[in-house]
Amino acid sequence: MGEHSRAKTAEFLAGRAELWANGRDFTYAIVLDGAIVGACGLFRREDTPDEVREIGYWLHPAATGRGLATRTARALADEAFRLPGVEAVEIVHDPANRASGAVPARLGFTEHLRRPAEVLAPAETGEELVWRLTKERASAQ
Repeated sequence: MGEHSRAKTAEFLAGRAELWANGRDFTYAIVLDGAIVGACGLFRREDTPDEVREIGYWLHPAATGRGLATRTARALADEAFRLPGVEAVEIVHDPANRASGAVPARLGFTEHLRRPAEVLAPAETGEELVWRLTKERASAQ
């Protein structure tokens, strides 16, 4: 399971400015009633084509069930399509995480592929489900 220590958080945050400056990775806080309740990002993995960006979102359990992840993903998709050359966005999650999968389904993403993944937590399946939304499809919605 991933470590969420103060040191790991500091290490994660230390690299954000450089990634933002080079246009590779944009990380944001998710705020509810003035408190940070999660994080989200728009990024490109090393093995992802140049014209595709991935959306990630993580919420504190107390902040779930309020539509925050859906609104966050919608806003990040809109921002991604404003970047030059971006033609598609993806959301990747373990199929066992049905709450994460409900977000792209609500936003018009379609299931793109399934691929093997390292199991990092007991409930994970060892598979990733990749959802995709193209710029063309998003503009038609």
